Amino acid sequence: MGYLKKSRSQIILACFLLFSLVVALVPAIDLDISRLFYHGGFPRDQWWQSFLHDTLNWFLCLSLGSVLACYALNKILKRNFFNVDGRRVTYLFAVLIIGAGLIVNWTLKDNFGRARPRDVAEFGGHKTFTPAFVISRECRTNCSFSSGDAAGGFFSIALVFALARRSRVALVAGLAVGIIESMARISSGAHFFSDTGVSFFVMLITADVLFFYIVMTAAERAAPRTGKEPAPGYAEAVADPVAEPRTGNLPGL
Repeated sequence: MGYLKKSRSQIILACFLLFSLVVALVPAIDLDISRLFYHGGFPRDQWWQSFLHDTLNWFLCLSLGSVLACYALNKILKRNFFNVDGRRVTYLFAVLIIGAGLIVNWTLKDNFGRARPRDVAEFGGHKTFTPAFVISRECRTNCSFSSGDAAGGFFSIALVFALARRSRVALVAGLAVGIIESMARISSGAHFFSDTGVSFFVMLITADVLFFYIVMTAAERAAPRTGKEPAPGYAEAVADPVAEPRTGNLPGL
């Protein structure tokens, strides 16, 4: 339960709750946003949409492959490129498997049965539109809620956490990958706005929780929540609070 005590964690979870309430209670948001791209049909043949959809698996494989290669180099050369160690490798695979795999694709997409925008009556289809978080029978498998492609794009958040956690530029770039991927799916009528939004929060929360428990050390988790790095020697002090001072002799003794 240590994760829930952090103010950042509480803010993230509160934002997810607020987002979920808004899209569930005001479902017209999804229809209105999708309608912006509907002109007698959704544009599904744009080169950038196809490129992002077709290369997503390559992005995931290349990302994980590069991290594994970096880990191997660190072990062989006794270096520390990008701080990639066994914990970070485990973390990245866990985020992808749990967040995008188990939660988004296996739990949500295959059980909520939400029809895709291009299939609902409001956009020339024959299916019934259902709001986010409402279970229906409009789709059997690989359905609209939530977005697997968006989850894959927002895996970039975990990459930033693992490799460049303190870089705002890297964080913005990571978010941009997921947002652009989401835009491609919304504009093509493959997903509603809420589908991609829920996938964003699933990946963000999964990445943040697992980073806290897998990557951060016990000393870092126990550090005062001041937003600053622990002072030099803090980890050792927490691990051994009765350790002798490093200054040798105390003044006056």
